[in-house]
Amino acid sequence: MRSGADDLTTRARIRDAAIGLFGRDGFSRATVRAVASAAGVSPGLVIHHFGSKAALREACDEHVLSQTATQGREKTDPGSTRELIQDYLNHPDQYSDEIAYIRRSLGDESQAGDAFFDAVVRQTQDIIRAGIEAGAIREVQDLRATAVVIASNSLSMLMLGRHLSRALGTESPEPHGIGPDLLRQLTLPALDIYTNGFYTDSRFLDAARDVLLETTTNAGREHAP
Repeated sequence: MRSGADDLTTRARIRDAAIGLFGRDGFSRATVRAVASAAGVSPGLVIHHFGSKAALREACDEHVLSQTATQGREKTDPGSTRELIQDYLNHPDQYSDEIAYIRRSLGDESQAGDAFFDAVVRQTQDIIRAGIEAGAIREVQDLRATAVVIASNSLSMLMLGRHLSRALGTESPEPHGIGPDLLRQLTLPALDIYTNGFYTDSRFLDAARDVLLETTTNAGREHAP
């Protein structure tokens, strides 16, 4: 798990150990005692710093979301994007716990899991808004819905990593299947679609807009007094 150079306190060590265990074993199975053992501290010290296992999970969420927000902002700058890709290719193991934690959070059907996804969507909105202001992203008609689509696309890559690797014939030492080889194969196609679009003209967009407008208008008439 990546931590800043000045983030090597006992609290940070416990948090990073928890991120690794939660991602590997799940939130219900990973115990405070197991986190303490992985961090090299006593269970009492874990409770001293975080108060409870639920509060520890909240701290893990905040840290992982902070990392993803930083990466998202970097993706709106070409120079930073280059550095981010290079860092992952050189040190994929440093991202392993983070990826496993995100996958576990998204698969957790709980209020905490819902809150995690909602936070990712909010981050994505902020990133899109910042990209628009910087001139790197074009204006969109519905910022919220666009953020949901972009966030879902990005997160699905993490959830489906094993299948993506299998379909493309890449190898990964990680169980989630997301390794440097997969990144090399997917980065350019993904950026090409985001940069140049997929369809050659607006006929599909126009058709969808027309039918949605028509159904919305008809629904309004049916409910009119």
